[in-house]
Amino acid sequence: MLVPAAILLLAPGTPETLLGQSLNVLVTNDDGVDAPGIAAVRRALLEAGHRVTVVAPARNRSGVGSAITTSGVIEYDPRGDRVWAVTGTPSDAVALALVHIMRSDPPDIVISGANFGQNAGASVLSSGTVGAALTAARAGIPAIALSVAIDPAQAEDPAPYAATFRAMDPASQFLTEVLRQLAETGGEGLLPARLILNVNYPAVGENQPNGVRFATVSSLRGFRQVFSVAGEDGPARVQLSPGNTDRAEPGSDLALLGDGFVTISVLDGDLDVGQSSWEPLLERLIIER
Repeated sequence: MLVPAAILLLAPGTPETLLGQSLNVLVTNDDGVDAPGIAAVRRALLEAGHRVTVVAPARNRSGVGSAITTSGVIEYDPRGDRVWAVTGTPSDAVALALVHIMRSDPPDIVISGANFGQNAGASVLSSGTVGAALTAARAGIPAIALSVAIDPAQAEDPAPYAATFRAMDPASQFLTEVLRQLAETGGEGLLPARLILNVNYPAVGENQPNGVRFATVSSLRGFRQVFSVAGEDGPARVQLSPGNTDRAEPGSDLALLGDGFVTISVLDGDLDVGQSSWEPLLERLIIER
């Protein structure tokens, strides 16, 4: 079961889950618990009637992918009604929520975001937003990653990236509509096992996007590292710069997002291409079977 292709930009209705009740939602991100994107998502979910628990990094942990803390102490502090700040990565936050904070009341779904900046193309590999959603999916919990794009041309505006910030609320409302449709059509579950939805919303402010499209994941990166090296021995200063999306494959998330569409890509949490793909490779390798 996939999301119906007829997803529309509608105002969210009364949520109906598989049991006819509101969803129990875990919300996390990689921008930090105080980021405006996660506040917008929490607000939209509560207004739609869902039960919401926020467990997110205490500070910005962008770009860490699915990294986890392997030793030491992870602290978690309450920041309000069902809101916790975690001194770890986004994946740490999800794991801690599932095994401890929400152990007696596990979530129906995990929402990661809304992220400041697109997580499209090959950039999903290093995205903490997507990494948190993948962590949930591998634990058997349906998950959606939500990101709102930035337009590099707006960096020098008097209010930089204002269109991105203004799009946080519409993007979050769109998310609640996706949840409503998934709940109404889910059958045995909100999403197929081990799959996540990666949703990218264009930087259109309060204006309507040009539509919604299912998209392949571009082989290009939405952002790239730019290094400035001081001498042969360094150090090297690094910063992120927008990638060259003009060459993005037609129908890919980067291409459609650049054309003003909301994109939905389906990602595989198993990270396994399947036996039919690797069997031909085995014919070329000397491996005892």
